[in-house]
Formats: sequence, C-alpha cells, structure tokens
Amino acid sequence: MAQATAVPGARVPPLSKGDRESERCFAQGGMIIDLPAVGVQIVDSRCSAKYIEICNYLSKAEEVLGIDFDCELDYGMTFVPAIRRVPARSPSTFAPTTPPTFPPTTPPTFPPTTRPFPTPGRKQSTTSAPCTDGSYILGTNDPISSCQSNLEQIRIGEAWRLVKSVTGKRKRAVLALVDTGVDMTHPDLVNQFWRNPADGSIGFNFVDNNTDVTDKYGHGTVIAGVSGAERNNNIGIAGVADVKLMILKVADHDGVDIPPLSDALRALNFAVTMGASVSSHSYSLGHGSRVFEAAIAKAAEAGHVVVASAGNEAADLDKTPSYPCSCARNISSMLCVAASTYDTCSGSAIASWSNIGSSVNIAAPGVDIYSTSRGGYIVASGTSVSAPQVGAVAAMLGSLGLEGQEITDAIIKSRTAGLSTKFNVPDVGELDALNAVKIALGLQMSPRRLTALFSNNLK
Repeated sequence: MAQATAVPGARVPPLSKGDRESERCFAQGGMIIDLPAVGVQIVDSRCSAKYIEICNYLSKAEEVLGIDFDCELDYGMTFVPAIRRVPARSPSTFAPTTPPTFPPTTPPTFPPTTRPFPTPGRKQSTTSAPCTDGSYILGTNDPISSCQSNLEQIRIGEAWRLVKSVTGKRKRAVLALVDTGVDMTHPDLVNQFWRNPADGSIGFNFVDNNTDVTDKYGHGTVIAGVSGAERNNNIGIAGVADVKLMILKVADHDGVDIPPLSDALRALNFAVTMGASVSSHSYSLGHGSRVFEAAIAKAAEAGHVVVASAGNEAADLDKTPSYPCSCARNISSMLCVAASTYDTCSGSAIASWSNIGSSVNIAAPGVDIYSTSRGGYIVASGTSVSAPQVGAVAAMLGSLGLEGQEITDAIIKSRTAGLSTKFNVPDVGELDALNAVKIALGLQMSPRRLTALFSNNLK
C-alpha cells in the first residue's frame, strides 16, 4: 500500500515453505491486481499460497524493504436492506397512498399506465392524482418534480439558477456511482451518462468484468435518478445536478450474493483513474477495513471526494460503526450522510431510523424521495437516497472548479444549523445547495429559507 524503499543493511530472514509458495504465486501472471490510484494490490483467489502465508511473507518484506502494508481477507459488502420503506403518509402531505415494492416484483411499464404519484394541485388537497404540473419554484417541466419536495428542501432550484448565471466555461463534472448498475435505456437517464473515451462505455461491471452495467436489482437505478436524472425534458423527475454519471457495478441481481470488498476497491480505483471528482457509495461493510480506509485516504490525496450513506439501523455509529461511512472520522474530505425528514410544524430532523454518530458530517432528505426505477419511477426512503443528493451537489461544486477538501468544506460550512438527533450528536446540519454554491463562488451566504415545504403547490 506504499512504495517499497530498501533499508541498507537489513537482515534477510530465511524463507519458509509458505514464503516460497507465496513467491511462486506472485510470479504467475494475473495473480496480482494492481490498483495504483488507491494504493492497493489484490491477490487473486486462485493463488496457491494461503492467506496467513501471504501475510507472513509480506511481514518479512516489511522488515527488509521498509514496506508499510496491511493484509486483509476480501470481506463482503451489504446492499440489503438497500432502501428502507416507510409507511405512506396521507395524500394531503403529498405522499403516495400505495408505495411500490422495492425491488418491484414486476418491472413497471414506461410510462406507467397508472401513475403512483400524489396530487400536486395548486392547493393542498386530500384527493390523490398524478404529479403532472412540473414546478414553477424549481423552474422545471418534469411532471413529477412538482412532488419532489426534497429539491426545495435543499434549495437546489436557486443553486441551479446561480450556477447558470456564472460566466465563463464550466466543465460538466463526473459523479461515479458505485452500486448495482443502472437501467441503461431509461429515458430520464440515457443522456446523463459519462462515456469512456476509449470504447464509449458508461462505466464498468466489476462483477462480470465487462462493460455491461445493466441493473438487475434496481438499487443503482434509484441512486442514478436521485443524483442525475435529466432535467427539463418534459418527462419524469428532475435529478439534483446535471452531472455525468459514471456507472460502476459492484453487485448483481438480488443482493443475496454478497459482493466482495475488492470490487469496491477496484471501482474506486477506476473512478479516480478516469477523472471522477466524486463517488457515491450507498452500501455498508459489517466490519472495519484498514485497507479500504487507506484506499479512501489515498483517493482523497488525489482530490477525490468519497460520499457514503450512514445506514438505516437507527444505530449510534460511535458504538456500532458502519463502514465506509465511519471512515469519515479520520478522512477530512469524506462525507458521511445521514437521512433527514421534514415536518411542517417542527421542521427538519434526523430520521428516526437513520444511523448517526460523530463520523456523520451532513444530512440530506431521505424520506419519500422520488426517483427512477427499472422501466419507470419509484418513491424510496433511506440513507441510500440521501447520499447521492450530497454526491450530486459535491460534483456540481466540482464543475465550478473546486476540488477535494474545498468541495467538502463548502458543503459542511453551508449546512443548516444542527438537527435534533436521539443520540444528541451536535453539528449534523442539513444540505443547503444554494449556500454551498455561494461559497464556491465567493459570495455571501443567504439566510436559510424558512417557508414551509410543498409551497410549490400553494397559491
């Protein structure tokens, strides 16, 4: 995990049988996968040497060559439960009366024959009808955007207008989504993908080692829609930011087969190597990993921002850490995202089921978030849909010329006042896209908007 440096006069210890087996393994072609952008090497499972033999061999190499290393087994990641369902609210608060299951038992038609979306209206209503009006507050013609209260909550519409007013050339930043792939033909996503200049692919499938990133499960398509669905195309929803989506598939169809951590490491290496300024990670490890934390730190040194979901177990992360999110405690440019909810009487708060702890440094809306699904649309809740909102705003700041720590500092400095949490964790504010953009542009921040949500539907 670091460059080897020779130590003059170091004693070479005798090689054991296991050491020689390790050397034979390393000498074979294809046994070592090098990930230079994150400082990791992966030993293929076909290697004849045992895990303990490899670690012992590397320990001797550390003494002789001055190598700093960690040796770990390739543990698995968890995508289940990927998105937490919450009970539907009444139509008067514009929540769906019959939420779709996730993942859907049968993919919805596109466009849906019956839209499972609430009434936007122009006044609050207790009757249910499709979202069809777009949003005059956001300035969007996407029909479902009239129900996307999370976009108003983070003041993204005002941020869009401010970014648009900036003169000079802006680059369209790349946001890497490390997840289960994407519906590559979804009309609200097809124009939003990053393209590999070498072959025109939109990412990579680390499960099957090819460029087919088709989402067989559904989770990744939800993440893609939240962060970057096409805006003002007269269909569906509006994503948080107009960014290029790099699709890095690390898990397959049903979430039952646990994907290995090495695939997430390979995906992070790909993202950094191919120029993504930000990556979004909506999964968790059941344990800590020094290798993964060191890889994220190495990516951070290159100016890459890792955004991770905190998890949905109502846990105190200071007592029960969840990785990679808990790595943010030691990596200053990393963003660990909790889910917030909103009540018209009490305002914003951390969702009761969201994990929270000192490693969490930002929150974003995570209840009843409209997004794309395979072949249609869905309403979802969880920190899985909170993280990509932060990731999209981070990438938008990257398009304004900010990098690495500058991006994270702008997001944290602009967050709202600390939200109430059951663990009394201070300084967990909510994402404020407008003030983050103002900081990026060197402008004075605006006071937090205090009007009630769903004002888009009031006159």
